[in-house]
Amino acid sequence: MQGIKSTRIGEIYVRREADIVSVRDRVRRVARDLGFDSTTQIKVTTAISELTRNIYEYAQTGAITLAVAERGAATVGLQVMARDDGPGIDEARLHAIMRGSYRSGSGMGVGLAGTRRLMDEFEIETKPGEGTRITVIKWLPPVAAATVQGRVAELRSHFGEDADDSAVEEIVRQNRDLVAVLGELEEKRNEMERLNRQLNESNRELNEANAKLRELAEMREEFLALTTHDLRSPLTVISGVISFFSSGRLGELSTEQKNMVAMMERNTQSLIELINDLLDASKIESGTMRLELSAVDLRALIRDVHESMGPLAHEKGIAIEERLPDDLPPLSADHEKLRRVIVNLLSNALKFTPKGGRVEVGAGRSSGDTPGVRVVVADTGVGIAPGDLARLFNKYGQARSRATRGETGTGLGLYIARQLVEMHGGTIDVQSEVGKGSTFSFTLPVTDSNQN
Repeated sequence: MQGIKSTRIGEIYVRREADIVSVRDRVRRVARDLGFDSTTQIKVTTAISELTRNIYEYAQTGAITLAVAERGAATVGLQVMARDDGPGIDEARLHAIMRGSYRSGSGMGVGLAGTRRLMDEFEIETKPGEGTRITVIKWLPPVAAATVQGRVAELRSHFGEDADDSAVEEIVRQNRDLVAVLGELEEKRNEMERLNRQLNESNRELNEANAKLRELAEMREEFLALTTHDLRSPLTVISGVISFFSSGRLGELSTEQKNMVAMMERNTQSLIELINDLLDASKIESGTMRLELSAVDLRALIRDVHESMGPLAHEKGIAIEERLPDDLPPLSADHEKLRRVIVNLLSNALKFTPKGGRVEVGAGRSSGDTPGVRVVVADTGVGIAPGDLARLFNKYGQARSRATRGETGTGLGLYIARQLVEMHGGTIDVQSEVGKGSTFSFTLPVTDSNQN
């Protein structure tokens, strides 16, 4: 065992069966003098008794050497080496013995696996015809270890004392130790029962709290759904009135009036989008969101979104470029939900791209084992910090990650986009670098009928 310093206490030769009792007694006394608790004393003496019995039964002669082991300044324990010049054990049989899968009519090797479990360190060297060397260590708790240094002479003195104990007295001592251990186990059982009662009470309180939280969550979702519905209706009316003013049917508006109507229209649309986000998030969480699939022309859809968001891009001085190949296959998708995803991504790109920037919207067949289409929205905007990327698609994640950039929003847009893409069986991803822009992309599978 590397890195371990050993200071010898004493050695006992094993030549007869009575030596097994003698070894057990010496080991027990040394373990007690070192400061091991009664339970650990029994573990150590049991482990060494197994090694001693193996020596006597399969090698007839051998020795047990006890030592104080040190690993560094603060780690101290009892080291025991059992050696014999017996028949040894071949490698395959040794592996089976240590796994506990070896079966022998003679009982050879019985106890080795148990000894390893009882001790902290275990090392065995054995070959057929060359005998066996087994070294084990039990480490002391740090508090007890501090008192061992400087007591080696005392331990040797106690070790050298003759033990005038008969086998009957050893059995009596073992029974006494067993009674002590049983007492400790009874105390631990009582403590375990007390802890179980506390745990059951805590679980009951936790279940009650969870039930209240679920009730509050349901009330919140119901309130949110009712409120957003009630808000969206008057906003739709207001939006219609604004469109009536901007249509020119009431006469030509002055420049100032046009600016005021445009401002009202933008703010009304922002409120409608916010309410739509809240409604969609509520439906997604409650599991009531449903897809209405139909054949969707992706090129036409992207161009429709581009046209609808063109005025905002023009106002901000941002160029929107399209890269749409002619061979895009039709998709089996929910037209409105897919439009919502593209609107959310393009709206984000325009929001976080400064004046004079560029936004590119593209699509193409995706590579990979599963046929599909990849839609990409790339911008030359402010970018996203690495620490924000992991939570970007979480609910309200956008609001947290963008808060320092002076832009407002619920942070639901990207959350909703991911949920809608995944409902279609696709995936969404982002790549970004601060100051160099962001690229959002999502894939949608193509149905078998659309693969050609």
